[in-house]
Amino acid sequence: MYISEIDSDTKNVLRKFIYLFLLLILFDGALRKWIFISFSAPIMMVKEIVAIIICIIGLPYFPKMSNWEKTFFFVGVCVFFTTLVFGHHSIIVAMYGCLPYWFGLPLCFIIGKILNYQDLIRIGKLMVYTSIFNSVFLILQFNLPVEHFLNYQGSEIDERIIGYSVSSLEGSFRPGGLFMHSSQNAIFQMLPLAYMLYFIFLQDSGKNRKISIFALVMQIISLPFTISRTTFFCQAGIMAFFFLFGLPMAKKMTLIKFIPLIIVGIIFLSYVPSVNEALGSMSNRFTKASQSQFDDLSTAEGTLKDLYNRNIVYNLKALIQPKTLEGDDVPFWGYGQGMSTQVGGRLLSINRNAGFSLAEWDGLRIMCESGMIFGWIIIFIRIGYAFRFLFSINKLTKKNKFLSLSLLPVFLISFYLLTNWGNLFQANFAFFVGGLFLVSLKYQVYNQIPSWLKKSISEKERSNEE
Repeated sequence: MYISEIDSDTKNVLRKFIYLFLLLILFDGALRKWIFISFSAPIMMVKEIVAIIICIIGLPYFPKMSNWEKTFFFVGVCVFFTTLVFGHHSIIVAMYGCLPYWFGLPLCFIIGKILNYQDLIRIGKLMVYTSIFNSVFLILQFNLPVEHFLNYQGSEIDERIIGYSVSSLEGSFRPGGLFMHSSQNAIFQMLPLAYMLYFIFLQDSGKNRKISIFALVMQIISLPFTISRTTFFCQAGIMAFFFLFGLPMAKKMTLIKFIPLIIVGIIFLSYVPSVNEALGSMSNRFTKASQSQFDDLSTAEGTLKDLYNRNIVYNLKALIQPKTLEGDDVPFWGYGQGMSTQVGGRLLSINRNAGFSLAEWDGLRIMCESGMIFGWIIIFIRIGYAFRFLFSINKLTKKNKFLSLSLLPVFLISFYLLTNWGNLFQANFAFFVGGLFLVSLKYQVYNQIPSWLKKSISEKERSNEE
């Protein structure tokens, strides 16, 4: 079967499943911790089943996939068999661990082929609206006791922290908003932020702009309530990337003029009791994390060193000489897929560190599970699939692909080893973002950008012709 044989009805079916996949991601936390608490694990797997259905229906696209998608799938098949022969031998755990390799990048490709620009904007609006509700929930959860219904996560609450407020824990328990955990919230908030910036600065639509401005203000206000360094740096990085690469110089100068106003706004908000408490908890989070790791350094120096170690040094060590959490050398073929995920650890009756039996961060987890050769290949494909576009920034700018530039930093972070693909939520969210970015590459949205920017582009084109 070839691509041309996929009719419009099949494409419509795929589009509906893609939207269902998105809704399951957005409502994953609400369903699992508030509505169907007893069915948390099965609900977690439903979105994976939908992803598999999308890939099965989209099988005719497989011949047209690039070597990135095909190689990742093939490596997934290889490590599945090495797990059964040399690893932990559990078929169920091996299949769970291989899901991102079998259905991840093919899912990106299929989403990129099925969705169009209207879908991108529709999804963007949904993300912005969801972000508003999520910001409200973060603020509420921060100010409520841990055992309150809005904070309660099924049977996972620890009796030792009942009676404390979220804020008094200074980061030990961080609100997750609409999602199960703070880490999932950190991953989610990147995508609506990218859309907000695009709608506010690169679209003429008044309604989209007004709602996005409100959502952006709410997300900035809710940021200290997350008590999360990861959330802070991810959002700061996306804003910096957008400012540096997603805006023409004229607009950058306009934004610089608003910096004093932003500073005044932050100072004003700091006098609001709840916001002041959240800022204090966030500050304590930075200070205590820095002291626990680098007692002799200041908070700023310790934080920067931690970022450097976590994002560069740690992963380089994992590639060169991987060792488990216990300090053991990793077998050549690895311990097997899924063993160092929380689900796999529980299925294999490895309960230490809540299921992280080998490694918690993803670079080392991949090496421990897959071994030296396949571990290197997996990491290379995973990072390369997204970061290859980092070298196309100038090309994207010249082709007026502003939505692509807005989504690119989210794509990069989602595929970097900072995110844990052993967590199905983070993996599936990364694949969805990858698909959206591939969709955006198909459109040169000149007619969708503001009139002031059209004028500057036209003048530049005329000067180039002369």
